[in-house]
Amino acid sequence: MPAESYGIISLFPALFAILLTLVTRQVLLSLFTGIWIGATILVGWNPIAGGAHSLQLVINSVTSPFNSKLLLFTFLSGAMLGMIFLSGGMNALAQRIIARIKTRKQAEIGTGILGMLIFVDSYASTMITGSVMRPITDKFDISREKLSYLLDSTTSPVVSVAVVSTWVGFEVGLIRDQLNQIASVDKSAFVVFLESIPFRFYSLLAIALVFILIVMEWDFGPMKEAEERARTEGKVLKDDADPLIETREEDIITPDHVDARWWYFAAPIVALVAITGFGLLYSGGWPSKAPVEALKGAATADAILWGVFSACALLLAILVGHARVKLDAISDSIFEGFKMVMFPVAVLSLAWTIGSVSQSLKVGEFVVGVSQGIITAPILPAVVFVTAAIISFAIGTSWGTMSIMFPVAVPLAVQLGAPLAGATGAILTGSLFGDHCSPISDTTVMSSMFAGADHVDHVNTQIPYALLCGVVATGLFLASGYGLSPLLLLPVGVVALFGVAYYLSEHADVSVPTTFGSSSD
Repeated sequence: MPAESYGIISLFPALFAILLTLVTRQVLLSLFTGIWIGATILVGWNPIAGGAHSLQLVINSVTSPFNSKLLLFTFLSGAMLGMIFLSGGMNALAQRIIARIKTRKQAEIGTGILGMLIFVDSYASTMITGSVMRPITDKFDISREKLSYLLDSTTSPVVSVAVVSTWVGFEVGLIRDQLNQIASVDKSAFVVFLESIPFRFYSLLAIALVFILIVMEWDFGPMKEAEERARTEGKVLKDDADPLIETREEDIITPDHVDARWWYFAAPIVALVAITGFGLLYSGGWPSKAPVEALKGAATADAILWGVFSACALLLAILVGHARVKLDAISDSIFEGFKMVMFPVAVLSLAWTIGSVSQSLKVGEFVVGVSQGIITAPILPAVVFVTAAIISFAIGTSWGTMSIMFPVAVPLAVQLGAPLAGATGAILTGSLFGDHCSPISDTTVMSSMFAGADHVDHVNTQIPYALLCGVVATGLFLASGYGLSPLLLLPVGVVALFGVAYYLSEHADVSVPTTFGSSSD
């Protein structure tokens, strides 16, 4: 069947998989069902051929260079966590931090700040922040749902706007590709990137909402129920929760003779961040190129892989050379670490595949085609933002959405005379908005994974917060299209967030369960 004739049905496989996931809480079965439906459509509606094609699509996704490196990164992360548990370093560091953190609010603020400070890479930031803060937030009876929200809403939004990160090279590269084809625009791609930052309304509002909720001690919707459960019953997870990763230190026992030191954990984490940062620069051509130019061509997957491998190597040296742990015990801890990440690896593999199915069905082209018919210059930023969010939600990847949107939205903005920075910001932050709402997003999966949270519970509790920021951001994009400065609009957006969050947390009725797939009834 030709791609042009798929139409609205191109949305069905991903949306069906997402809805089935939320209703049944069976992530793997739901994702594969969506893949099978999409594959059946692609092969001409033959369900048997669709089943065979589904398997090939999974193989293609897993073996793509970037995805295979990310899977190896995940396995090595599991190995690193296993060795960290064996060393006792995480507990030692957590005890030192707990001695200085006295309240739940301080634990939440610490999580948010740490997530923002590690702005080099969203995967590394999620892994490090989740691993460090999970035992601390557990100590103060902060729900795993809240922890995974704090990870998801501080790591990716900050990395996406940081001028030194794994995202900046990709984003600047997309901008540069379009500017090279538009003779009427005489600007540096990096300058356009910088000009777009004030227009990243969703990303900036998502960060602001995190700290509004923490400082004011507000929550609403399903998150309020989760936090009340954790605070009153001491249950950081629901009774029927199925954590995406089992990260219980008691599964790996530190030998009695080991005198656990806090730097057993800190040293490999520092190595991870340092080697990842160096890898980004080196893979992009530094020192022969300037740092900013090097980041544009950086090999993100290679850099994070080098970083986590270096951390594992350093941990091995510490365990053998300083802690005097036997190799048999180390091997067992690595194997336990691998077991921790098996389920997330399976989820990631199928999430990527359902995303590739949606791209093969031309979801992006369909949504963009519908949107183009209603676009005028004043409403272009808002329409681009919403369109990017829909595509990102359906295919589960910010970067894939950016690749789809830039060749369409940037030339259209130039043609209509709309501000290029506004259109660029709308693409980049709209892609993140949809990503935050989608259970098939890799960053959402990673947040659930390193928070030790039930993935469906994370999605259910985060969506109301993401939608609040998304609705306010849409209003700001509409206003910016009519000439209002983003620097004036951002404070207005923060005030709107504050007011709505106050009403929802203090006055809205949340007594009726609002989650999909809830088994509480």
